[in-house]
Amino acid sequence: MSETLVVGAGWAGLAAAVGLVERGHRVTLLEAAAGPGGRARSLALRLDETTSIDVDNGQHLLIGAYRSTLALIGRVGVDPASVLTRSRLRLSGPGGFELRAAPLPAPLNLGIGLLRARGMPWGERIAMVRAMAGLALRGPAAVPEGMTVAQWLQASRQPASLAARIWVPLCIGALNTPPERACARAFAQVLCDALLSSADAADFLLPRTTLGDVLPQPAARWLAERGATLHWRCACRALERGSDGRWQASTDAGPVAADRVVLAVPPPQVRRLLAGAVPESRLAAFDAFEHEPIATVWLAWRERLALPEVVMLGERPAEHGYGQWLFGRTPPPHGPVGSVAGVVVSAAGRAADASGALAQGVARQVAEQLALPPPSHARAIVEKRATIRCSPERPRLDTDALADVAPGIALAGDWSWHRYPATIESAVRSGDAAARFAATGIVDRA
Repeated sequence: MSETLVVGAGWAGLAAAVGLVERGHRVTLLEAAAGPGGRARSLALRLDETTSIDVDNGQHLLIGAYRSTLALIGRVGVDPASVLTRSRLRLSGPGGFELRAAPLPAPLNLGIGLLRARGMPWGERIAMVRAMAGLALRGPAAVPEGMTVAQWLQASRQPASLAARIWVPLCIGALNTPPERACARAFAQVLCDALLSSADAADFLLPRTTLGDVLPQPAARWLAERGATLHWRCACRALERGSDGRWQASTDAGPVAADRVVLAVPPPQVRRLLAGAVPESRLAAFDAFEHEPIATVWLAWRERLALPEVVMLGERPAEHGYGQWLFGRTPPPHGPVGSVAGVVVSAAGRAADASGALAQGVARQVAEQLALPPPSHARAIVEKRATIRCSPERPRLDTDALADVAPGIALAGDWSWHRYPATIESAVRSGDAAARFAATGIVDRA
């Protein structure tokens, strides 16, 4: 039985480990944190000295187009419908704007939705149809390589009002990169998959409780039940290739030998682990990734409120009101908290404010724009290196990028699935691809 080491238990590492166990590999999984999930994990957030709630370290939105993610959840024995609430696409925001997808096959669902949209001038609707028609005819290839989202919007003659109302929020929400720097081809791929592929692809999927219950904890249990060795709070310190061709890992749990290694960790960590084992010239690309932060402001009310599932917010930079998307979440069944919402603050300098000022600014913004009482609690969680910057010039490294100089090394992570921005879906797809490559030598470039 082949011995495979997986370093990193985020969604990419979990996908890789599951795929390898399914193929008959003996797997050892190392995670430096206290548990699985990576940047999409659950934690207990202390609101005050006596109150804490279980939340996610960041608010993540899954959509129906995340086929690989939904399949992985099912493969570890969880019915996606039991852990995710599904609702049809509905975009709403300030000024009475609302766009709902109709219950029809794509792209009629979006077309009828545009006809029925509220607070949207006809010029904007026509411009949006024009842009989507080009994608429907040619797919992502309708957008030239190297173009930014801002350049694509200009070339597609999209009105500034439509860009501000729909395109910019979607770009920041999907790519966590400002339109002036965001890769238009990656944005086009998301739009095609979500809005043009099938009626349910644009559905919103929100955790009924936390992301930990959706995949990380069930996957860890599934792996343990099938004989995988799982180490938490156990970092991998270095890798070197022995004279027998096997990889030797120095870890906090002692030395580990493996025939193959899946590195499901961020690019800087790949570079550090392989320093000395791989020519320096081949590691330089791992220094070229740039990162963007994401902050999630968690708001809690004592009252039971009818919060929207998803709503776009109008930013108010002068008052630290940088909230872009609000997601209503299921409150704890017992205790002093009656309502909970997660507000996403993505990209550029929006997430760079001091967390206290950011939390209070977003709390005021939400209360005023949604006509809600002020929240009882507001706490910000900032991931400074949440995603790679999804720019046209970002490095393109596949799972086998080091295969010629480091046989047996497979790469995984949302950064390595460059056809997509850094999302949960790209992480899972990269893990699936790494498992297949480690097991068969076949590279999935679809």
